[in-house]
This record gives sequence, structure tokens and C-alpha cells, in this order.
Amino acid sequence: MSERIKKIFLQGLTAVLLFCLPLSAEVDRTKYITLDEVRTDMEAYALTVWYGTEIEKFPLKILSVVRNREPGNDMILVVCTDERFRSSGAIHGNSGSPVYIDGRLAGALAAGWDGSLEPLYLVRPIEDMLKVGTLPQAGQSGTGAGPLPLDLSAPLDLTAVYEQAMRHMAARANGGRLPLPLATSLPAEVCRSLAESFVGLGFSPLPSGMMAGASAEAMDVRIEPGSVLAAVLCSGDINLAAVGTATEVIGDTVYGFGHSFKGIGQVEIPMAAGKVHAVVPGRDSSFKFASPGPILGTIEFDQNAAVRGRIGIMPTMIPMEITISRFNDTEVRTYRCQLAMDREYTPQVARVVAMASALMQGPLPDEHAVRYNGRITVEGDKTIAFDNLSSGSSLTDVGSELLSTLTLLLSNPFEQVTPKAIEINITVEPDDQTAAFWSARLSQTTVKPGQTIKAEVTLQTFRQARTTHWVEVTVPDTMPAGKHTLHLLGAATYNSFLTQNAPQRLRVVDTDSLLSGLDRVLNMPRNRLYAVLPVPATGLTLRRFELPDLPPTRMLLMQDSTRLPAVEPYRNWIENSVAIDKIVAGGIQIELTVEQP
Repeated sequence: MSERIKKIFLQGLTAVLLFCLPLSAEVDRTKYITLDEVRTDMEAYALTVWYGTEIEKFPLKILSVVRNREPGNDMILVVCTDERFRSSGAIHGNSGSPVYIDGRLAGALAAGWDGSLEPLYLVRPIEDMLKVGTLPQAGQSGTGAGPLPLDLSAPLDLTAVYEQAMRHMAARANGGRLPLPLATSLPAEVCRSLAESFVGLGFSPLPSGMMAGASAEAMDVRIEPGSVLAAVLCSGDINLAAVGTATEVIGDTVYGFGHSFKGIGQVEIPMAAGKVHAVVPGRDSSFKFASPGPILGTIEFDQNAAVRGRIGIMPTMIPMEITISRFNDTEVRTYRCQLAMDREYTPQVARVVAMASALMQGPLPDEHAVRYNGRITVEGDKTIAFDNLSSGSSLTDVGSELLSTLTLLLSNPFEQVTPKAIEINITVEPDDQTAAFWSARLSQTTVKPGQTIKAEVTLQTFRQARTTHWVEVTVPDTMPAGKHTLHLLGAATYNSFLTQNAPQRLRVVDTDSLLSGLDRVLNMPRNRLYAVLPVPATGLTLRRFELPDLPPTRMLLMQDSTRLPAVEPYRNWIENSVAIDKIVAGGIQIELTVEQP
């Protein structure tokens, strides 16, 4: 049994055993104070880090017990009376700061109000937080908050998957909680360039200038009540980590945040302590400017009231290597990272890391081309390779294809597919490599079956001389006499033609068809000129299977909807393509006449 399988088995067994315990059991009232004991005249304080790693005590005043603040959940309303807090309002990064009332742990700072003139907080009761990990789970270990509900009834479309994944992340509301600051080693100008991408992750990036992979000697910190608690999404040469506060530590078990991170259920997110450089007060919001330290364990449960992790249990991570060659950089730079394994976050983080790596030496010029290739290795030593070119769209194509591919792998409904490694090579050039059709003509417009015709295509490129290209097509011997249409297409238009006329070739029905579909879509060259000549055909397609030239009686029988799954007409064509040095947009049609031989 592999170490990963053992880990999943032990986590599941722990969850079952904890679930079997009565949830109504009383907490230790010598250590914890429950909500029914809280009164407004009691003495209260919170523990948190204001600077460095020192945990300090900050006095609170209890204002009220708020019943049913969330459906079925009660909370405590407090205000911090310390002068430092009074100038900052509610501070992002304080989520999880333990609150003590009359010397006993009552819960954690969990929610507040941006822009409030007073440092008001809602406190999550400790009895709710201690139930995390004992409740029924929605996800499986290491996979996050359940799969994205992908619609695979239509032909494989990476753009549609990308848009669905981005909408899914954007739709996740904070519910009034204090969003966690996202500490990152990325430069501020890169964060600004990728602002929209970080919004998709649900965070505001705070460049910290420190690496998540810092050694223990460089940052000697540990997780304890009131310390920084970081959920590390990426470590290594680039880091991304959500920063909150630890509430309670029982043996090697850690409770923190006072609210969910993002997902619901069992997760496998790297966990670290950290250091606060400063609390940055703002008119609209205030936050802790912090850096994570070395990974110390794993967040294993993520539910409404808190996250729960274990110190010493190291998480599964995905190595990612990005190599960047830029026209304005004398060096070829390689960035090596480790990504958290999570259905939602891994695709999003991989996208941000790949795009950020290419922007380290500055933004792309208005006229640019991006050549990229790489591979994603999954369990079983299977590889999804990709190799393509984009121009004039910044790094959108690279990022969206990477996100869509990982989303399909991690959230497919067929079987668990686990990425083992990601490698990407990106080359940025200062040239616009797009072109549009200017004109097209045939060597002859009247042909006989079996003859070869040549199409001469003139392309207009941006501020450059027009270029001419030729592509040949041989008319089939069986082509009937009459008028026919030759389609001259750029790659995007050819892909649309393929989706419309041969959807069975991009239909996903199992893991093998998913992998083969990804190979077809990811490696369809954009810098080619396609010539397509539809030809009459009889036959049907059944799911992914093509059945051409069926007898009429067999076709009639197969189209009986009471006997077989839905079938579609089989369409056929001949095609040819030539490689060019531009990405052609759009398409053009030319009519030709086929005469009897």
C-alpha cells in the first residue's frame, strides 16, 4: 500500500471514528467557555501577532451575543479597545485570533466590517470550531470542495471549461467573513498585471518579498494559539499563501481561521506558521502584511466554522517548472515551485504562476507572440503534451489552456486523475504574428474528379507587406458533378468547423477519450492554413464512433430512438493544410464546379 493510500485511509478512518462520537458531548468547561455562559460584563481579550512572531494580548469589550447570525449559528459581537486596533478597524489576517473570556477560550475572531470606524468583530464559538472534522464531509481527501460540475455532453471546448471554472470561483461569496490576505513573493507590478486573476482566486495579493520555502533557520516559528497560520497554495521560487491566525492547538491538531478557507470537506492544503511585517491600516480595509514560514503540516478539514490541520503530516504537492525566454532578457530563467493538491485551487494557481513567471521581466509589448510547450504527467506515467503559438493575446491562451486542462483532469466524472508534475516552456517575442485573409483564388474553378487544384491565398499582416501562400487539394474520384465550396480557414475557424461537423471526434465519454481529446485540442497548430472541401457522405455517428457508407435500411433501423442512443449524420470532407509563420484569423469560401469525367 502506497504512502498516499495509507494517508487517505487513515484520514478516512479518523473521520469515521470522530463522526461516531456524540457531537452533543460537553466541552471541557475548565478550559473552554460556552456561548450560554457568556455575559457582556465579563473580561475578554484576544491573542494575535501585531509584529514579527510575538503573540500579544489585546483587550476586548463584549457587546452582545448575536443569535442566529448565520442560519443555525450564534456568534459573539466584540469591540477591541486597544488603541492600535482603534486606528485600523477590522484587520484582515486576524481571522482565527483566539478570544478568551474570564480566562477560558471562547472562540475566534471570524468576521468584521470593512470601512467600520470601530474595530468590531464577530467571534465564532469554540464549541462550533471543535466539531470541524467530526461532521459529514462533502469532498474526498486531497481533492477540495467537490468536483466542478462539468458539462461533457458537448464536444470538448477548453474555452467553455475555462469560463465555467472562472465563474465558479467568482461566485463564491465571503458571507461577511474577513477575507484572508494572500501573501506572495511576486513583485507588485506583476500582481497588478494579474489583478483580475487574483480576484478569480478570491484574494487580494500582498507582495511580501519573502519566499514560502524559507528555511526553518531563517524563520524559526511554530504554530500556537495566536500565531500566524498560513494556507500555502504554492511554495518554492514563487509563493502564494493565505494568512490567518491559529486558534487552538491540541497535541498536533490545529484549529484556525474561525471560518472556512474556501472548500468544504476533507482537503490537503499545506500549513505553515509565519511572520507579520506590519499591520497596514486603510480607509476601506486593513490587513496584516505577512510572510509564511516553512511548511509544518497539512490542513485536513475545511468547514464552515474553521479549518483543522495536523502538524507533522506533510501534504502531497505537485512540482511545477516554468522556463522563460524573453526577447528583452539575456538569461533563460527557470522557476521551480510546488503546488498544493486541490481540485479548485491547483488549476487556478498553476495558471497564475505560469503567467506571472513570463511577466517577471516586465509586461508584454503591444505587438508580441508567445510560443509555449510543455507537458503534464499524471499517475500511471501518462503524459498530456502541448505545443502551440499565440499572438496579441498576452498570456491568456497559455493560462486558460493550463487551467482548463487541469480542471478537466481533477474534476472529470470518470475516475481520479492525479497530476504528478507540470513543465512549461514559454518564449516571448516582440512581433505580431497574426494575419487576416486579403484575397484568395483557385488555379482553376472548373475541375474533374481526381484533379488537384491549388489555392493562392494572400494574407494581410499588421504593418507589414502582404504575403502569399499556396495550399493544394485533390478532388476525390467519387466527387459528384455540381457546385461545391472550398473553405480556406485559419486555425480557430477550422476548429469551429470541426466541432460543428465532426463533434464525435471531440466527445468525451471516459478517461481515455478525455486524454485523447485534450491531445487533439491542445496540439492543433494555430500557425497553419487549412483547406477543407466537404464531400457528400452517407452514414451515421454513434457517440464517438463513425459509421460511414451505411445501407439505407441499416441507417433507418439505427435511427430508431427506442433501440439505440441518439445518432447523428456522418459528415465527410477532404482537407490539407500548410504551415505558415502567422496565426490566420477567420476564413474565406470559394465556389468550384466539378464536371463529369
